[in-house]
Amino acid sequence: MIKSGCLVTLLAAVALSASPPARAAGALVIGSTPDLKDGIAVGSAINHGTAEEAQAAALKVCREYKPAPKAAAMCRLVETFTGACFAFSFDPKPGTPGVGWAIAETKAEAEQRAVDNCKAVAGASRRDFCKIEQSNCDTK
Repeated sequence: MIKSGCLVTLLAAVALSASPPARAAGALVIGSTPDLKDGIAVGSAINHGTAEEAQAAALKVCREYKPAPKAAAMCRLVETFTGACFAFSFDPKPGTPGVGWAIAETKAEAEQRAVDNCKAVAGASRRDFCKIEQSNCDTK
């Protein structure tokens, strides 16, 4: 029979050696150039096994964005995240500066921040045109 002190030690050792549950990873990638006429490219990925996998997947999506090839060539990681949501907002009129993105705890919060960020740079006459283009949550 195992003494109670040894049993407690054994249980503690097993608990410490158990790996934590896997958490999924997401990434947001944006591509742009100094010339607004080149447009903007975006790539996102959610529910990947690692941050590196999410980043690679998001970069692939961004770099393959055909409507803005010059911007797609400039894709860079904005951020990786776990258990969070992202949103991307822009003014759909070509050549306008309105664009914004955000990563937040909830989808609604990410969307609101992304629209607010878009409005902050869109200019007075274009603020009301900022809209959510993409949003999703890393949920695994």
